[in-house]
Amino acid sequence: MLDRLRAAAERRPDHTFLWHEDRRVSYGEFDAQSDRLARGLIEHGIGQGDRVTLGMGNSVEYVLAAFGVLKAGAILNPVNPQLGASALEYIMGHAAPRLVITDVQNAAALRPVAAGLGAPAEVGIFGAAGDALDLAALLAAAPTGAPAVKLGPEDPATLMYTSGTTGNPKGVLSPHAAWERGAAPYAELLGVRDDDVLLAVTPLFHGNAWGSVMSALHAQATSVFPREFHGSSFWELVHETRATVFFTLGTILAMLLTREPSELERSSPLRVVMGIGSAPVRERVIERFGVSDVADSYGATDSGCVTLTPPGEPPRAGSAGKAVPGVRIQIHDDDGNALPPGEVGEIAVAAPPPRTLYYEAPEATAASYRGEWFLTGDLGRLDADGWLYFVDRKQDFIRHRSENVSSAWVEGVLREHPRVIEAAVVGIPHEVFGQEIMAFIVADGEVDVEELRGFASERLASFEVPQHWAFRDSLPKTPTQRVQKYRLREEAGGLGKKLLG
Repeated sequence: MLDRLRAAAERRPDHTFLWHEDRRVSYGEFDAQSDRLARGLIEHGIGQGDRVTLGMGNSVEYVLAAFGVLKAGAILNPVNPQLGASALEYIMGHAAPRLVITDVQNAAALRPVAAGLGAPAEVGIFGAAGDALDLAALLAAAPTGAPAVKLGPEDPATLMYTSGTTGNPKGVLSPHAAWERGAAPYAELLGVRDDDVLLAVTPLFHGNAWGSVMSALHAQATSVFPREFHGSSFWELVHETRATVFFTLGTILAMLLTREPSELERSSPLRVVMGIGSAPVRERVIERFGVSDVADSYGATDSGCVTLTPPGEPPRAGSAGKAVPGVRIQIHDDDGNALPPGEVGEIAVAAPPPRTLYYEAPEATAASYRGEWFLTGDLGRLDADGWLYFVDRKQDFIRHRSENVSSAWVEGVLREHPRVIEAAVVGIPHEVFGQEIMAFIVADGEVDVEELRGFASERLASFEVPQHWAFRDSLPKTPTQRVQKYRLREEAGGLGKKLLG
């Protein structure tokens, strides 16, 4: 994508690349500024292979920092700065960054983690005061011109961490070529043009918003992103920016559908919606908002973009679409045999090299492959025409507010409470949030919900804290003492039905 940025800056230097609130940055300006930041970072001692953690809110500086790090040859490690302290400590401890780039709003959460690493990381803030590295000053003092760094398509670019479905998150090390391949399907299959305006309202550390920025770059179009999503002003934002393509999540579309209809939503310039997890509301969005198409997709941090519902083709209920160009899909049984259409098994993906690599985890990398096939850990089926239908997650995690929540991670934190003996966490259906989280607790002595909720809130991200709690004398288990979560889900299902009703 660095070559694409250079090409866009040469072809249309004055065209707006980034539009954030009242600020617009052209391709030419952004390319030159990211070159200078890269050179400043190199002069400051950041070199090829160094990890740089990026934890900021949505801003032009977020994208500038990301490209500056990549142009310097370093490895970008984006994190959600709102994660709980335990998760940040694990991720950053594993990534071992040389530098942590943040902003004033998130510095309080990231600075103590950076200071507590085995090899403490320096903290950089744009316009910082105190003892942090002032990145604005570094940028202003840096020389102009492209940095003298030679990067190939297979050189590592990003280190992104999974949601930790089996306990600890895994670091997915991706090369520069992966970002080029990741953006192409969205931009090309959605028909993004260089006069389009792509809007995303999720945080930039989320693959959905970052995919919108990369797709805009791929097409030499404009990327718009606010600091945060506000349903009350969403349609005003669409009209102000003349957004034509909307990258979003199914939960956000569901929220918009709950609002009172307005004249703005029917007269907007939106043409296409790329909504991950949008299948349940697709027809309602098309009918109510008047867009021509709503596309869905399947993919993950590990696998990248795997499928996309082909715009213009009649949708198939429950399907996430067909494999994007260059990707093949099979459904495997437990022995690695390919299953015929209609049968449920593990979704296996084969894509152009390089393979997915888990950072400093060769055993986890090896366990995720069966020959050329990457095993996603998800269950699904294919129809006779190759459309993929996601069935369930083989690993046990919960989809809440469009975030993947590891039940094992939440359970481990709850068990740290001195009076909690056992904890089991399951998801229950919710029509807007996908699932809500319910915790079953076995305690030694008295402990109330508010105490546990407060304990969890101090250690977990807000979206990881359970919304529902139940206390039990014991948990149902198998003869080998594994918790029978299907029984807990059955019990929680009644509550789910009440919430849906």
